[in-house]
Amino acid sequence: MRLDLTFTEHFTAPVQNVWLAITDRRMLALWLMENDFEPRLGARFALRRADPMSGWRGWVECEVIELEPPTRMVWSWSDGAGEEMTSRVIFELQEEGTGTRLTVHHIGDTDDAMAKMIRERWPIKLQALASTLGDER
Repeated sequence: MRLDLTFTEHFTAPVQNVWLAITDRRMLALWLMENDFEPRLGARFALRRADPMSGWRGWVECEVIELEPPTRMVWSWSDGAGEEMTSRVIFELQEEGTGTRLTVHHIGDTDDAMAKMIRERWPIKLQALASTLGDER
């Protein structure tokens, strides 16, 4: 299945704080998943869920393929749905007033079950990011 998802959130935090929340391993673990992330072009890393959901192996293999601090980062994303099925996650940050607009695009190929999970989980994860940043919703 072809993914073409876009999620946009506004945070009261400045761009530098949101950038830190998406590029610091410890902060990523608070809102996304456990990881061994490094904010470095070409860095390969895994995102791991402690309690994998039924039908999912429990981790995602990623690589940083674009990095333009503090406004853009792109990951390749292989969720195990199939060898040829990879997608990309694009994070774009823009100052908006005194806060930040974060747009997350998740595009590429995966199977139907994983597409459903990804579609449902990103809004939950972005809500967790808001909580991590101290944004009251």
